[in-house]
Amino acid sequence: MADERIIFTGNPSPVSVLGSLVLSMMGLVVIGGGLIYFHDRLPTTNARIVFYLLPLIPLGMFLAKLTLLKSLSYEITTERVKVIQGIFSKRTDELELYRVKDTSLVEPFVYRLFSVGNIVIVTNDASTPNVELRAVKNAKEVREQFRTSVEECRARKRTGIVELE
Repeated sequence: MADERIIFTGNPSPVSVLGSLVLSMMGLVVIGGGLIYFHDRLPTTNARIVFYLLPLIPLGMFLAKLTLLKSLSYEITTERVKVIQGIFSKRTDELELYRVKDTSLVEPFVYRLFSVGNIVIVTNDASTPNVELRAVKNAKEVREQFRTSVEECRARKRTGIVELE
C-alpha cells in the first residue's frame, strides 16, 4: 500500500545465543587444558593434529548459531509483519495486522539486562497461528507501536475480532 510505513526492522539480538557462547568458551577451556596436559603424551603426529583441531568444534557450533541468528530478520509495518529467514534460500512469512488477536511480551532475566525481549503474536491466521519475534531490542516500545498499528489497521479496514463464548 502507498501509506504503508515501517515501524521496526531488525534481527534478533546476539544476546539470544549468549548461552551457546558460554558453553563454547567452557568447551574451549576444557579442550585447551587437555591440549596442555596431553601434548607430550600423544603417540603420533596424526593424533596431535586431530587433537589440535578439537577446539574448532565448539567454535564452529557457536559460529553456526550466530550465522543462523543473523539470517533471520523481522520487519513490522503499519500493514503487516514479515519474518524473513534463510542463508542460501530465503523464506518470507507475512502476517496481515488485522489478523492479530493478541500480543505478549516475554522478557527472561538475561534479556532484561540488555533491554531485549520476545514478542509473541497470537493470530487467527490458519497458516501461522502464533508468531514469535525473538530477542527484539527495546521490545516494550516495539510492542506498543505494534499494538497501536494493529488497532489503526483494524479501524482502516473496518475489521475486528469476534470472540465466541
